[in-house]
Amino acid sequence: MRNLVIGLGNPGPRYVFTKHNVGFLALDKYEETKKNISNIKKISGKNFEGFSIENDIFIKPLTYMNASGEVLPYVFKKFGKIDESLVIIYDDIWLNLGEIRIRKNGSDGGHNGLKSIIAILKSTDFLRIRIGINNGYEHGSGNLANYVLSPFTQEEWTVLNKVLDYVTITIDLILEGRINEAMNKFNKKII
Repeated sequence: MRNLVIGLGNPGPRYVFTKHNVGFLALDKYEETKKNISNIKKISGKNFEGFSIENDIFIKPLTYMNASGEVLPYVFKKFGKIDESLVIIYDDIWLNLGEIRIRKNGSDGGHNGLKSIIAILKSTDFLRIRIGINNGYEHGSGNLANYVLSPFTQEEWTVLNKVLDYVTITIDLILEGRINEAMNKFNKKII
């Protein structure tokens, strides 16, 4: 089975540790846990970078969050259309920090990066790993863009780091075809 895992975020040093970049941070953590594997390879192409492990491809779009889907034609051109399994990892303001949700399909939930991917694929039938980033933001009470583009505090980073450990396990379970097990194990507040 061949899998394409895409972590969503914004490129550049300004955004590295911001809440909107948890998709990138999840792939960084996953790659770090696999660093001793001999068949891990760095990959890059037009508007993306990432790595591969055997047949599985892990991508960070470099098109900025709101245009995340625009990378897909370049990825498909380089690696072929991935019909077997597509997984998108991204931040979710509707979930509290310390929560993960795994879903097999669904709407964009107001997330512009996901909206862009759905527009390109013309489908909502792909797996998502949603990582909660809400730590006190009240919907409608302030500038959402400022909140998601703000860096994690040290306290938040401590929680997120534990969450990313669980996301790494979740990715492994999904790549092994154990999606329901991942959902049963992690679709709740875990921290």
